[in-house]
Amino acid sequence: MDIQQLRYFVAVAGELHFGRAAERLHVTSSPLSRRIRELEKELGKDLFDRGYHHVELTAFGRAFLEPARDVLARFDALADLAAGPAVVAPAVRVGATPLAPTQVLDLVLETFARVSPGIELPVSLEPSAGLLALLAAHRLDIAVVHLPVDAPGLDSLALAEYRFAIAMRADDPLAGRTRVTLGDLADRQMLLTSFKVHPLVMKGLRDHLREGGVTRIREMPHSDVVQMAAHITHSRALSLTPASTIAGRVLTESGLVLVPLDDPDLHFRLGVVWPAGAADRGGPLARVVTALRERAADPLTIL
Repeated sequence: MDIQQLRYFVAVAGELHFGRAAERLHVTSSPLSRRIRELEKELGKDLFDRGYHHVELTAFGRAFLEPARDVLARFDALADLAAGPAVVAPAVRVGATPLAPTQVLDLVLETFARVSPGIELPVSLEPSAGLLALLAAHRLDIAVVHLPVDAPGLDSLALAEYRFAIAMRADDPLAGRTRVTLGDLADRQMLLTSFKVHPLVMKGLRDHLREGGVTRIREMPHSDVVQMAAHITHSRALSLTPASTIAGRVLTESGLVLVPLDDPDLHFRLGVVWPAGAADRGGPLARVVTALRERAADPLTIL
C-alpha cells in the first residue's frame, strides 16, 4: 500500500466516478482503476461496488475512507514543514437552499464570524436534496436545509420555522382576503415546485394539502420561480410560497398577490445539517454547532 493508492481511492470516493476522479488527479482512468484494484487485492476486500455508469462505496470502503483521509492529511502536512510559517486561513464549506428565507443562513454566517473569526466561508446554493448529496460526499461541511432529513450519516439541528402565503393573480376572487384557509382552496389547482428539491418534505406538504381537501395538485418539473409566476398568470392557478423569501419577492414583482394561509399545522422547518461526528472533533465547526445549539432553544419564527 502506498500514498498514491490512498490518494486515488479518496478521489474516487469523493466523486463516485472514475472519469471525474481521473480528471481531478490529472491522470487517465486506466492507471487509476488499476491502482485501486491493486489496493483492493492487497486489502483482500472490495472498496467499491462498480456498475454501469454507477459507482458506490462498499461498507468496507465507507469504513476505510476516514482513516485514509486522515493518513493523507498527515502526509500532506509534512510538506508544510518545509514551506515556512505561512498561514492559510482555514475554510468551512457552507451550503444553503435558495428556496427558503435567508435569516437562517445569515444566523449561521454571523455565528461563524462571532465564535470563529477569520474563517473563510465559501457558500454553495443548491436545493436541499443537492446539499444533502454534497454533505454525504464530504464536499460540504455544513448546510442550511429544510427538515426533516432521512439521509444516514448526518446530524441536524432545527433553528427556525416559517409559514406560507398563497400566490395568485391580483384579480383572483380570493385576492382581497386578509387570509385564506385550505377550505377556500379546495376546488382550485395548486402548483407545487418540483419534489426533487426535497422529496421527504415535499411529500409531507402534498399529503397535508390533500388531507385539507386540496386535491388538484400539479407538481412542476422545475423550481424556477419566474416560470411559476407565468403559470399562475396564464392558468389562474395558485401556489404556495413563503412571503419572506426571494421567491415571494419575485412573485409579487411579477404582479401577483400573496395572501397569508391560515393553517397553524402547516409550516416548514429550517435548520443545519452536517456529517455525523464532524462536530465532535473540535475546531470551527464544533464551536459554531455548540453556539447554534444554544440558539436553538429560542427558534426563529419567520412570517
